[in-house]
Amino acid sequence: MQFNESEKKKIFDEGFLTRSLIETEVAMKKCLMYSEMAGDPGVKTFFKEQAKGLDDIVGYMKSSLASLQ
Repeated sequence: MQFNESEKKKIFDEGFLTRSLIETEVAMKKCLMYSEMAGDPGVKTFFKEQAKGLDDIVGYMKSSLASLQ
């Protein structure tokens, strides 16, 4: 099967975005887990804010992935 350059780029872009999306979702879940485990309110707040930021990134990546398809 032969692909032209633009098709190859689209496939690679989609693959990189999918991988980054998975890694970001895992990091977000870790932050949520750490915030639940934390005893200090400051640490709890820090990890909740990090998880919220990562959630925003996941939304952006999903919209970018949808625009590629």
